[in-house]
Amino acid sequence: MSARYYAVVRINHNAAEVFLVNAIEESKRVVNSHTSMQRLHHRGPADGRPRHPIDRDYFSRIASTLNHVGGTLLTGPGEARFELARYLSETRPDLAAQLDEIDALDHPGDAALVAIARDHFHLSG
Repeated sequence: MSARYYAVVRINHNAAEVFLVNAIEESKRVVNSHTSMQRLHHRGPADGRPRHPIDRDYFSRIASTLNHVGGTLLTGPGEARFELARYLSETRPDLAAQLDEIDALDHPGDAALVAIARDHFHLSG
């Protein structure tokens, strides 16, 4: 990569969209979970629904897309973004240290998400 890239990750338990951005370029990578969640919830058995395990392979594949970025924003509904942050803290402290913000955004489109990342990381084109 010729210029420093930053990442914004929109994640749920089924897929993660990883946007790599700099001042003038962006690319999108999609990482799919190989497990079927079938409406299982991490919160656990208190509500009677079965609890599913953390998909460590899924999180590992997401982490591999972040190896050469200067900072990362995490967003998405539910608990997946927090689970990814915990996974990174436990297994990839180098990547966890570059997490700038964990936020639930109100369903921005791809272009809006890239604009949010550029604004957050003070990138200008």
